[in-house]
Amino acid sequence: MPTDEIDVMSIHSQRLSLILFVKEWWIAIACSFATYGFLLTAQPPRDSAESAYFFLFPAMAWFSFKPDFRKVAITFLLAGWLYHLTLIGWIRHITLPGMICAAFLMSLYNLPWFLLARRLIPQAMNGGFGTRILTMVGLSALWVVIEWARCQFTLGFPWCPLSVTQWERAAILQILPWTGAWGVSFFLVFFNLSLASYVHHLLVRRRRSKGGRLASFCPDFYVSIALFVLLLSPFFLFKSPPLSESEQRSLKVGVCQPYLLDKWREGEVAHHKEILKKQTNFVSLMEPDLIVWPEASTPYALNLDPLWVEELSRTNGVPMLVGAVVKEEDFSFNTISKVSPMEGVSPEWYAKRVLVPFGEYVPFPFKWIPGLRKLVGPVGSFGAGDVPFTFDLDSAGSDRSRFRVGPLICYEDIFPEVVRETVREGVDFLFVSTNDAWFGEEGCAEQHAAHSVLRAVENRIPVLRCGNAGWSGWIDQRGHQRDVLEDESGSIYFQAASTFQMKFPSRSGPSREGYPDYFIWFCFGYTVWMLVRIGKLPFSGDILVVQSDNTRL
Repeated sequence: MPTDEIDVMSIHSQRLSLILFVKEWWIAIACSFATYGFLLTAQPPRDSAESAYFFLFPAMAWFSFKPDFRKVAITFLLAGWLYHLTLIGWIRHITLPGMICAAFLMSLYNLPWFLLARRLIPQAMNGGFGTRILTMVGLSALWVVIEWARCQFTLGFPWCPLSVTQWERAAILQILPWTGAWGVSFFLVFFNLSLASYVHHLLVRRRRSKGGRLASFCPDFYVSIALFVLLLSPFFLFKSPPLSESEQRSLKVGVCQPYLLDKWREGEVAHHKEILKKQTNFVSLMEPDLIVWPEASTPYALNLDPLWVEELSRTNGVPMLVGAVVKEEDFSFNTISKVSPMEGVSPEWYAKRVLVPFGEYVPFPFKWIPGLRKLVGPVGSFGAGDVPFTFDLDSAGSDRSRFRVGPLICYEDIFPEVVRETVREGVDFLFVSTNDAWFGEEGCAEQHAAHSVLRAVENRIPVLRCGNAGWSGWIDQRGHQRDVLEDESGSIYFQAASTFQMKFPSRSGPSREGYPDYFIWFCFGYTVWMLVRIGKLPFSGDILVVQSDNTRL
């Protein structure tokens, strides 16, 4: 056979293979990528929080046709990986291989949820009302358990849970003091599933019914509407009336956002010190009660180079809380330290408790892997603090109020339990000192600030944030962003300094203990019950047979 005929046949064969592949996989790829695509648009810094109410719809529509498990596993793993690569792509500024590995690990967490949903959804869609509700509650609880699991263990990284998508929708967050952020995640998944059930009812189940006035009635959807009203009710029922000046305490805070890069380079030391001096002197002209600096601001360890910082505080007559490295013997600590006009640098400081794996230390047993430091980028060797800490401050106002501050460093505010431990110390507000300048201007700062909003509402406590490159501001106890440092174009990524007037009720409120764990234990228990139940039920082919005594609607 001539060579040119063989080439033509080969090309034709490749075209047929491609056509067959597209016919076989296009629906799977479209549904999985659409699901994660909608979820991505709901996450900060994108302003499309409502996408979180229907992001699961493409997946549920596909699952109702009983697709092959292999296709579900492959496409949702791939789509989840791409989603997380886009979500945390800013990590590549530190380490590209590390970002790729972290994104893959995070995509593995969600994969079991989609596999179990594929198992349960087909039968639930055609089952009775009881079967559908139990399935929706079970899948919602499982989603919460997966998010909780991402908080645990050495590599715990609970970044951008589903509830974060609502960080600018304060009304729906008011349930958090009772359920934590888990409650919002649960509701969003439940609403997605009820919406899919409603559409399925209109297109499929209604046609099978005998008709009548209630033919279009889908109770699943109305249960989710009732749940939505329940979530909104605290916003209206527990809304405090405006406080008069006599009923308020206030604290005027000077915030320095220096946007320092490469702080430890020898040639940059004098320049960066000058920036901090100018910003501190500038905000001191506005007579603040406190001046704050972001994480690791000082070029050298504060206890080894304290004089210039002490001089700033003494000259301006204002106490300071500064993010700085402290070195003691062979150990370094990432700290927040207090500098007062009279005493200078305090010998007591808060040391960061949750260190960044592969950033501030190499966890065991990974430290024995050859060449690991080249893979994950520059790694420090820091010691970790082991207890929460507080600072006491006095305002300079007429009421001379005393405040207790709970410090948090870097990404500690993404861990709910770490924040609750600090809140239990009886603090009046939380201070988050962070340095997101490592990660460019691609959304990391907004994503990080979104977690502070959740922590503020969960614990009914204001949060003050000072970032090196962006999102410096304060958030009240109901999740409203009261002041944010922005330039003329609305960007948060710039070098600036300003003051914020934080307001607090003068009357003592209920003791702050943080939300109880009842809801997470409910979700965990329900998930275990559901998995045990699945293990006991018979299977028909690859479809779970679920028995329900409820009348089908």
